[in-house]
Amino acid sequence: MAYLGGKRVEVAAAVVVYSLFLIVGMYTQTASTFGAVRLELLAPSDGMRFQSSPVELAAIVTNQKGPLFNVSVTIRVLSLTTGEGDDLEASTNEDGIVRVLFPAQSGNYTWYVTTKTEGYPTIVSRPRSFSTRLTLNVDCLKSCSSKYPFPLLRGYLNLQVMVAELNGDPVESANVTFYVNSMAVYSQLTDPRGIAAMFMTKILPGTYTWFATASKDGEVGVSRLSTFVAV
Repeated sequence: MAYLGGKRVEVAAAVVVYSLFLIVGMYTQTASTFGAVRLELLAPSDGMRFQSSPVELAAIVTNQKGPLFNVSVTIRVLSLTTGEGDDLEASTNEDGIVRVLFPAQSGNYTWYVTTKTEGYPTIVSRPRSFSTRLTLNVDCLKSCSSKYPFPLLRGYLNLQVMVAELNGDPVESANVTFYVNSMAVYSQLTDPRGIAAMFMTKILPGTYTWFATASKDGEVGVSRLSTFVAV
């Protein structure tokens, strides 16, 4: 499983970072003592508009000999709507590709990728943008902090979300899927209160991220990226 970490930034900081990328125009290719290394964003295309979430973000890292395996990658996603940001950390696979799922709320986003691995230079891609427009609200009710992770004792996990229309009315029988570390692990229908829950035991110690998606009759929504710690 790839580990996804989340951080929040102030509005001013997000605007400054994005402006610097537009002004400086960092190159996606540089050179190391082992030859040219190239970082390329694969998906989504710049300016894509989505009516679903999560959004898959993908990039590829190569050199003159081909794909680079196990390169540490940080995908930085900035919300131009709220000024908040998240760092998604993962590693390239045998094809030199890294893919992560980002639970984008309704709004406009910009994202870029940074690679760092021993023996190679740090590379920062040019930024791309995308937007999402969702029709359901999905609010997490437990383990919802990303700044102060919720401690999970004795490996017992209880994640809960509430699904509602944009006007606040709860949605019954919405299909909710829970994702832990970017992998779908459990699905359940919401009850009459619009609530769905996931219970798990024997969670190994560590820090995890999670979110949940919801869908019903063509309407979709997603919760924010959150963190819990198993101890």
